[in-house]
Amino acid sequence: MEGILSIALGGALGAVSRYLAGNLSVKYFGDSLPYGTFLINIIGCFFMGLLMTLVVGRGLLPPIGRLFLCVGFLGGFTTFSSFGYETLTLLEEGNLVMAAAYACGSVLLGVLAAGIGVLAAHIF
Repeated sequence: MEGILSIALGGALGAVSRYLAGNLSVKYFGDSLPYGTFLINIIGCFFMGLLMTLVVGRGLLPPIGRLFLCVGFLGGFTTFSSFGYETLTLLEEGNLVMAAAYACGSVLLGVLAAGIGVLAAHIF
């Protein structure tokens, strides 16, 4: 039960953080493209790589900390379902180049960010 509550609390905080980050993105970059979702996913991938390396690889937090941060917070913060829908919307609007760039950029930069997070964890 402790694990489920930890995930729930982390997920709630992650979802609120996603909402705030998305609004901040619109303020600074506009709403012509889903920049917020793009940035949120890249940031989430970086922190997943960093935290999983520090938490699992080095045992710096108890398992409940991993549940709170990685499963809960980052699960609520990242926005893969929004990514899928926004890519589909770009395709439906006939914006094939931007849809491809958005999808490929999100995947490639997400994997790269996760790798940089792992490397950053090894430096610390």
